[in-house]
Amino acid sequence: MQDDKLTRLLHRFATTAAAHYQALQEMNEERVNTHAQMIAGLYRSIICTGESGRQALLELVDDNDPVVAGMAAVYSIRYDSIRCLSTLERVAREPGLLGFRAQVAIERWESGEWLGPEE
Repeated sequence: MQDDKLTRLLHRFATTAAAHYQALQEMNEERVNTHAQMIAGLYRSIICTGESGRQALLELVDDNDPVVAGMAAVYSIRYDSIRCLSTLERVAREPGLLGFRAQVAIERWESGEWLGPEE
């Protein structure tokens, strides 16, 4: 049943990423912070499942929703930086805050300022 657990974790990661972005749009700092903490916890739970979890999260970088794809790329950048940067470049072309945040993530990665999330 590990696959069922991983599937649930990935679904929660995607829905929480969308909720986080909505809270950003609404400038609701409390919800932004709550969702950011939830995403970080889900990430830790996903990677604790091993290589299958890391690969499954990496697959989300191809999601049709740029919010989900971008968040997955940010959290998977250590595992496949080329693929994740390509996704972030695609998301960076989105208008508004979403594109801006993706561009900042690219710049921070390329400058060496940011190495991706802690495990």
